[in-house]
Amino acid sequence: MKGVTIIVILSVVWSIIASIIEKKKAAAKKASTTEKQPTVQTEWKANPASVKVESLRRRSRAASIPPIEEKIPPTLKGWKEHTPIKPLHGTDCPLPATPASLKKVIPAVQLAKMLKNRRNIRTAIVLNEILSKPVSQRA
Repeated sequence: MKGVTIIVILSVVWSIIASIIEKKKAAAKKASTTEKQPTVQTEWKANPASVKVESLRRRSRAASIPPIEEKIPPTLKGWKEHTPIKPLHGTDCPLPATPASLKKVIPAVQLAKMLKNRRNIRTAIVLNEILSKPVSQRA
């Protein structure tokens, strides 16, 4: 019985010693890989709030500067203004001047017409659920 107890104790002690050795090897390997990477030391330490304030100030300064006006070269000052180009479509032309399909449709009006129907609302909700982020990843 003593022999079995000694073997069990030795195996437990050996497993503890082996785990300690593995941890030391891993720490040494990690230290050797980090030493190979170059380290950069910066003396500049700024508060993120002050950086944001400064960027907003620069943005407002850039917005307040008037745009540079283009100067007309002196050679073009004496020229007459040209008359606009006349459209080629006349009254006797069989083609319409502006096709109905090119008329601009305001997206808000288009959306309002679409959402008047319950079926379209249901479709919009389903598409939103399908195309948006999963519920678990929403903030």
